[in-house]
Amino acid sequence: MPLGLTRRQFVFVGLVLAIGLTVAIVGFHAHSHSHGDLRVIDAEGNVQVVGAWRLGSSEGGDLPAVPSGDLRFELSNADGVRHSFVVVRTDLEGEDLPLSNGRVDLEAAGELVGTVETVLPGGSGGRTFSLPAGRYVLYCDIAGHYEGGMFYTLVVEDGPSPASP
Repeated sequence: MPLGLTRRQFVFVGLVLAIGLTVAIVGFHAHSHSHGDLRVIDAEGNVQVVGAWRLGSSEGGDLPAVPSGDLRFELSNADGVRHSFVVVRTDLEGEDLPLSNGRVDLEAAGELVGTVETVLPGGSGGRTFSLPAGRYVLYCDIAGHYEGGMFYTLVVEDGPSPASP
């Protein structure tokens, strides 16, 4: 047997490695779940969009279009790690933002609109931005989170908010 191991020790080491690999694969897959909610609220207080803030999906997502004006972005963090988000006005799709050293390259991505500070586990945070019509990408700025799919593309359209029923 290699390394001077008995057959029983060799089989045991092989099983431990196989179990470890299985746990690593299942653990990464299981991490693809919601980490909280991202809400977009218009100036009248109407919730325009609710999206699940996700990590591990590798694909991000598109939010429904919203009318231009003052929009409040609120993030609730139901995860065990911190999250934040950045709002960038850009012509790019959410998955196409350029990276530099594992983070979004803001200079190349478009116009920085603003950020919502880090939201700790179990917490929430938000900020209001006055957004004209255009395409925006909202993404988590924690290293590796954008690449893990924690981003949304949001289209803001001209026009007033629709009347509430």
